[in-house]
Amino acid sequence: MKLKMQDLRLFNLVFESDPGWILDFSNRTLSAFFEEELNIDIDDERYQEEGTSKAKRVRCLLKQADRETALRVLGALWQYKTESMPEQAEQSRNDYLALISRLENADTDEAKGVKPIQAWHGVDWPSLIAEMNEMKSLPPHPRGFRFEAWLAELFSIFKLAPRSAFRNTGEQIDGSFRLNDEFYLMEAKWHQKRTSAADLHVFEGKLSTKATWTRGVFISWMGFTPEGLTAFGKGKRVICVSGYDLYHSLSHGIPLPDLLDAKTRHAAETGEPYAEFDRLYALKNKQFGTLK
Repeated sequence: MKLKMQDLRLFNLVFESDPGWILDFSNRTLSAFFEEELNIDIDDERYQEEGTSKAKRVRCLLKQADRETALRVLGALWQYKTESMPEQAEQSRNDYLALISRLENADTDEAKGVKPIQAWHGVDWPSLIAEMNEMKSLPPHPRGFRFEAWLAELFSIFKLAPRSAFRNTGEQIDGSFRLNDEFYLMEAKWHQKRTSAADLHVFEGKLSTKATWTRGVFISWMGFTPEGLTAFGKGKRVICVSGYDLYHSLSHGIPLPDLLDAKTRHAAETGEPYAEFDRLYALKNKQFGTLK
């Protein structure tokens, strides 16, 4: 968001203990704090545009982020200060409250910004992939339950606020999750054959009875038939994800939110409900990362 000179002055008074320092954090503990408390990668090069000191990186983050993120960051830092150095916190309380008030009352244009770079350093990528491989040998019924449980774990790891299966009158929903502050319903299938248009139409029908902005993600381990995708058509509210997509995104260290973002953008730009992992990332001109 747009920070004015007075905003920066108040921030420095409250949080900059010495020039370039944030409270009593070292580089290591600041990185750990932002990852564990805020799921933000404060070491990302995007936050080093004004320099690499701790204070410059945090100020750069605040300038780039939206108001919600900025307030969340300041709130976490303030809580840390009140717990670790209560006397100093009491002395700077009025300055902190003045800073928060200024940001909360900033106009809409000033409050705009981008979501922060998320930190996924603690993800056990090989373990997630190993679980996928283990499921292949299970009988169909337990495999289906294991697949749903694995998906719930996957969505939790990437902080997508999953909700397990629930039932409305006359219909079963496999779950829901939140991505970029929007909610999606989810359908998950692990059949021996690829998913056809019939299952996609049923899921689209469920979405049509919900709020007009509701979108859905259909996850099919075996993928989707080409003729089924053609029959399903374009311009739907369903985003399709295959087991192939999940396996290769995890194998290349690509976080699930990034995969879903790429698929959502592709659907918005083309109307197509599905683009396979290889095609999707070729279209984005994005090099694969390395296995974490």
